[in-house]
Amino acid sequence: MSALLTSTEADTPVRFARTRTVLAVLVVLGILVSLVANCARTLTNTDTYFHLRFGQEFLDGWSLRHPGSVSTFATRDWVPTQWLSEVVMARTEAWFGLAGVAWLSGFLEIALFVALYAVCRDRAEPLVAAAVTATALFAMQNGLSMRPQVISYLLVAVVVGAWLRTARDGRVRWWLVPLVWVWAMLHGMWPVALVIGATAVVGLALDRVPRRLLARAAAVPLASAAVAALTPVGPELYTAVAAVGSRAQYFAEWGSPDWTSWQFGALALLLVLTVLAMGRRRHNAWTEIVLVALAAAFAVYSERTVPVAAAMIAPLLAGPLQDLLGRRTAVDRRERLVVAGGVVAALVALAVAVPFTSADPPDQAASMDPALSALPPGTKVLDDWDQGGYVMWRYPQLDLMMHGYGDTFTTDELRRNTALIALGPGWEESLHASGARVALLRPWSRLATVLGQQGWRTVRESDAFVLLRAPASWLSDGPAVAPGFGSVG
Repeated sequence: MSALLTSTEADTPVRFARTRTVLAVLVVLGILVSLVANCARTLTNTDTYFHLRFGQEFLDGWSLRHPGSVSTFATRDWVPTQWLSEVVMARTEAWFGLAGVAWLSGFLEIALFVALYAVCRDRAEPLVAAAVTATALFAMQNGLSMRPQVISYLLVAVVVGAWLRTARDGRVRWWLVPLVWVWAMLHGMWPVALVIGATAVVGLALDRVPRRLLARAAAVPLASAAVAALTPVGPELYTAVAAVGSRAQYFAEWGSPDWTSWQFGALALLLVLTVLAMGRRRHNAWTEIVLVALAAAFAVYSERTVPVAAAMIAPLLAGPLQDLLGRRTAVDRRERLVVAGGVVAALVALAVAVPFTSADPPDQAASMDPALSALPPGTKVLDDWDQGGYVMWRYPQLDLMMHGYGDTFTTDELRRNTALIALGPGWEESLHASGARVALLRPWSRLATVLGQQGWRTVRESDAFVLLRAPASWLSDGPAVAPGFGSVG
C-alpha cells in the first residue's frame, strides 16, 4: 500500500503538467478561432475606407513630402504618418477586393497574437502565456480593426519584450533601431518605442548595470529617434507628433477611457495581477517596475492608448506570475508545431471564408448609391463625420466637408466641423459659406432635423442615412446638383 501511494503521488505532478499543457493548447486554439470569426465579417469600421482612399492617392502620385487633400474643406499642410500601411491596403484591395483587405486585417490580428504569445512565452509556461495573451487581446478589442494601429500594438509588444531580455541577459538589441525606422512609415505611434526605450534605460540605471551596457542601451532610443527622420517623409515627421496634443480634443479616441467598459476592466485586471504578483516576489528589477508604471500611465491617458498599455503589460505580468508557479518550461518542437499549425490553419480558414463574408461594403448606404453616384464631380456635400471615411472611398468624386482623417484639417476646420454637428455658434454661417447644397446625414441627428425644418427636402431616406437637398432659396455658390437629382425618390 505504501508503494502504491508513493507511485500515485509521483504521477500527480506529471498529470497536472499534462492538464496545463492541454489547457494551453485549447486556449491558443480558442484565440485563433475567435480571431477568424471576428475578421471574417464585413469591414464596418469607416476608418478602414479612408485609409484605402489615401493609399490609392499615394499610388496615383501623391507626394510623400507634400501630399494633397481629397476635400476642399481640408486644407492643412499635413504629414503622412502611415503611408506605407495605406499603400499596402490599397494595393491589396486593388488585387483582391475588400475580401483581401479583410484577410489582411485577420493576418495582422493573428500576427499580434503571435507577438504577444511569444513575448509572454519567453517569460512563462504555455498556459500562463496563453491566458495572459487572451486577456490582453480582449483588453485591446476597441482598437482591433483594419487600421494601421494594429501594427503599432504588435510592435509595442516586441519592443517591451526586447528590453526585458536586455535587462535579463545584458545584451543590447540593436535591431530595434531599424525596426523603428520601418515603424515610422507604418503608423504614427512609433514614438512609443522611444518612450519605452528611454524608460527601460532609466530602469537599467536604477538596477546599476555596468556603465558600458547603460551607454550602449541609451544609444538605442537616441539612434531610433534619428533614423525616424530618415524615412521618405523626412524630418517633417516630427511635426505630426507635435501636432497631436493640440488637436486631440476633437477626436473621441484621444479622450479618457471608458472606465466601465469590459475592455478596460480586463486591462485593470492585468495591471492589478501584475502588482500583486510582483509583490509576492523577493526582488523586482527596477526595469520592470518603471515599465509597469509606464503601462499604467498609458492605461489612464486615453482610450487610444489602452491597447498600448495592454500590449506592454502582458509580458510584464507573465514573468512574475510564472515565478509563483515555478520554473518556466522550455519551448519544444511540439509546441512550435501546434502554434505554427494553428496559425496557418487560421489564415487558410480566413482565406476560404472572406470571399463569402467580407467581399461587399457595409449595406447601410446601399439605398443611397444611385443618387450619390449621380452627383457630378466636385459636388460639395455636408456629411456625417463618422461616415465620411466610407463615403470618400465609395464616391471619390464628391467634395466632403468631413471625414475621419483629422490630420488633413486645420484646427479652425475641425472647430467648424464640430460646430456644425453640434449646432454650435456660427454653424449656419459656416454652412452657407461652404457652398454645400447636398447633405448626407444620420436621420436621427439634430442637424438633419433642423435642416428639415429650414426647408431642406428629403430626397432619399433609409434607416441609416437621409439625403437632403437645399431649397432654391438657400444661398450657395457651390456647384449645381445633378440634373434630375431633386426628383429621385
